[in-house]
Amino acid sequence: MFLGAVVMFYIASLMEEPSVGHQHSMRGPHHPRGKVVAHHHYSPHRHEANMEVPKLTQDTDLLHDTVHIQEDLGEWVSKVDTDNMTPEELEFHYFKLHDFDNNTKLDGLEILQAVHHTIHYKEEKSGGEEIYNRQQQTETQTEESKKSDQDDFDYFVELIDQVLEEDDLDKDGYLSYIEYVMGRQKNEHNIQSEYNKP
Repeated sequence: MFLGAVVMFYIASLMEEPSVGHQHSMRGPHHPRGKVVAHHHYSPHRHEANMEVPKLTQDTDLLHDTVHIQEDLGEWVSKVDTDNMTPEELEFHYFKLHDFDNNTKLDGLEILQAVHHTIHYKEEKSGGEEIYNRQQQTETQTEESKKSDQDDFDYFVELIDQVLEEDDLDKDGYLSYIEYVMGRQKNEHNIQSEYNKP
């Protein structure tokens, strides 16, 4: 019962709105506080009804998002370094960067945090130029965008449940690195990447 309450509190904190002037702490431990990062990442989204949606562990666009990985690695690597990484290196860093408790396994909340990191909230700079920055989201969020956020969250939960159902081979509630790699290799030849193509 206590664990369920903790999980619900964590999920609620992911969805809560920050008060005006307060930066939301959704960046996770890999982003320096105080730095506003204007960026755009590939984000998993629902496709048309007849299109097959890749499982998170087979979503090459998500796992090879070099901007996301380079941002998470910060000063450890340069853009050139991430551009020269092999697909396997990108996937390893994606896994390791989101293993917040360093147990070499991803639980559902760590996967949710990794995917939630890709959501963007539009905000305008003084010159009318749009930037993406969820940390500056305010209480003026419309009901429509709240509904959209809930839909995104529900969709991400479905994707995470699918990954854990299909790829958690020992059914311990975690995705080990071996399970992650094996899940990644399932039907790999059918998955095509469009996001990071030159």
